[in-house]
Amino acid sequence: MDAEENLRAGDPIVRSQSDASSLGMAFVLESRPDGHRRFAFAGPRCLGVNGVTGQAAMADPALLFKMMLPEHRKVFDATEAQARLAEQSFDVEVAMRRADGEVRWHRFVALPRPQPDGVMLWDGLQIDVTDRREMAATLQEQRRRLEVAVEATSLGFWEWDIEAGRVNWSERNKEIYGLAPDAELTIPRYLELVHPDDVEKVLAAFRSARDKPAGGDYSLEHRIVTPSGELRWILAHARVATTEAGAARLVVGTSQDISQRKAEDERRALLMGELAHRAKNGIAVIMAIVTQTARGQETVEGFQELLMARLQAMANSQDLVTASGRGAVVLAKVIGQSVAPFGLSRFDIDPALSEVVLGGEMAAGMGLLLHEMATNAVKYGALSNRTGRVAVEFEDAGDGRAAFVWRETGGPEVATTNNPGFGTRLLKQVLRNQGGEVAFAFEPHGFRARTEFPIVR
Repeated sequence: MDAEENLRAGDPIVRSQSDASSLGMAFVLESRPDGHRRFAFAGPRCLGVNGVTGQAAMADPALLFKMMLPEHRKVFDATEAQARLAEQSFDVEVAMRRADGEVRWHRFVALPRPQPDGVMLWDGLQIDVTDRREMAATLQEQRRRLEVAVEATSLGFWEWDIEAGRVNWSERNKEIYGLAPDAELTIPRYLELVHPDDVEKVLAAFRSARDKPAGGDYSLEHRIVTPSGELRWILAHARVATTEAGAARLVVGTSQDISQRKAEDERRALLMGELAHRAKNGIAVIMAIVTQTARGQETVEGFQELLMARLQAMANSQDLVTASGRGAVVLAKVIGQSVAPFGLSRFDIDPALSEVVLGGEMAAGMGLLLHEMATNAVKYGALSNRTGRVAVEFEDAGDGRAAFVWRETGGPEVATTNNPGFGTRLLKQVLRNQGGEVAFAFEPHGFRARTEFPIVR
């Protein structure tokens, strides 16, 4: 039975296509081994779809093919040839110029029916998909504009079509996660990028929104690890849409890289902790100053004068620390500022101390100690007469540490004492916490103290 007889016999596939002709034009395309093709059947919808009758399309084998734009004709031919070789169905969309000149998009879907004589019959349907494509293009343009608007705020845009099993990320979202623009995304791949300690938190936020009767929103901060190993913080906002039955259908959301903000928050917390620590240490030092100053003072005036001098020495040292931005301070500057009120001409300060750098807290305590030793030198030691001098000499203590020796000469003979002075007692609270230590000696020819401490490289 040849193709014409098949048609006259009322092939069931052709009948079903004719019954579905409201969707488009049902057709049977006859393709012979010699390359000759013709429409053996063109349904009644041919006129509405193509602007020509089915009889005309069957009478002129090339009529409908000539309507295809040249580049689309090549696509149709190649698709059909490949399907014929594999004896598989083909599905292709092409642009066609109707008889009235209008260009519209059409989808051809066909199933193969090989014949004994080598003829291939294609039972198919031609559907006008112009409106669908225009709607898709409009939606794509709207999506593009939405992505541009979102990304103008440094946000990445993403969506997860749960029903279709498809994940779409904007280029900005991929950039945030350290991915290439052409990277393929799946939910398992996304979860691989989430920091292991935050995966459950991310899933719990999604489930919470998903399980609401009409879907819901969720927002959370979580960490990711980019393919290069960089740790980043992400602020994610998302909305879960559900079907009428309550099943999760679509999730759309945005991502924002908040790593810098998190780093600033961490620095701020560290700074507040440091300020609290410094304030606590400062109060402890002041309490020690008040307590030690009160000992041995017989008058309020004497107590006030000595207390103010010591507090001023502490403030002067703090000025150096503040001027350095709370960073490192050169030891020679601390020494110079601490002993300046006592006459710099009577001090021999080793130039090597200009190469020694202290941390901020160590510098503040060091200034108070130096002031106290200078005060004692004026009262009891080398600076109590006109001929005495004080040498401050550098010593290398090795291992990231340094030392200086305070050496008094030319003053009155010193009596050995077992009663440590204020500076030594204060050292325990000011320098020892910073890794400093002091050793002193009351030698007959003059007081000597060696102070060792960590330095800043």
